[in-house]
Amino acid sequence: MNNTLEQIKKGLQYCNKVAVGGHLNPDGDAVGACFAFAYALQKEGKKVSVVLEDFSKKYDMITDKKLLLPKEEYDSTFDAFVALDCGDKERLGKAKAIFDRTKLKINIDHHVSNTYFGDYNYVDSDASSTSEIIYRFLREEGINQQIASALYAGILYDTAAFRHTCTSPMTMTAAAELMTYSIPANKIYTTFFDNRTFSELKLLGKAFEKAEKYFDNNVIYTFLTQKDIEECQGTSKEVDSVVNFIKGVEGIKIACFIYEKGEKEVKASFRGEDGFDVCKLAQQFGGGGHVKAAGCTIYSSINQAWQEIQQKLAELF
Repeated sequence: MNNTLEQIKKGLQYCNKVAVGGHLNPDGDAVGACFAFAYALQKEGKKVSVVLEDFSKKYDMITDKKLLLPKEEYDSTFDAFVALDCGDKERLGKAKAIFDRTKLKINIDHHVSNTYFGDYNYVDSDASSTSEIIYRFLREEGINQQIASALYAGILYDTAAFRHTCTSPMTMTAAAELMTYSIPANKIYTTFFDNRTFSELKLLGKAFEKAEKYFDNNVIYTFLTQKDIEECQGTSKEVDSVVNFIKGVEGIKIACFIYEKGEKEVKASFRGEDGFDVCKLAQQFGGGGHVKAAGCTIYSSINQAWQEIQQKLAELF
């Protein structure tokens, strides 16, 4: 059941030490929402820490890394923990331990698969992004350029520059208002969607070369091993764009990209067309997300993971 944003504001009113965290393998929306919220709390004079896994360098332009909680301080206690853009508390990763021992637990999200795991919950699956929800939350409290840049970046990322169907008139209104704060909108777009490292370019090439079609050419699949990533002198933070590129192939209904994140740990990303709920697919492996964009982690070899995914895909076709 949802609380109101006003109830959440009142709950935070007397909390002086606040942790803000997001999901594993943080993307642009998680990073943008977390830092925007942290900046706002900091502006109110609260002591705030951002609890996130390592994220891509392309997000450095909207982050103040001095706010990141050092790994050696993960035994700290807080008055409140605000989980943003996270479908369930298991997706908080190592931050889950902090969340569990915090007195006031707040969950703000836009994933349809959210499990309402907080003491206070606000989940709007119609919102384009969690950053759009945080924009509503902070609008009356006062937004500055730093907050606006982070929120705009989060919205831009999760809408794929306003191309996804989750983009609504409200989304565009929010983006337009955030641009009035003299944010570097063009630089954010270029950094997120046009700029890439040479290793990322090489990884895209490897992934494209391996791509194959399945299920009467309705599904496209590709993968990267740890060896592939090492040979390209890249990192797992540089492979996020693969699934969106392969989804653009003509006639594809579902795109599937998996990569080895560790030994017996495989990260899977899915994208779907209308009528193909990839969130339900991801949920069968303990993941979640949106109807048209979802992901999960499978603890097996990469070959076994693909076999298991194919079995579930066969039920759709």
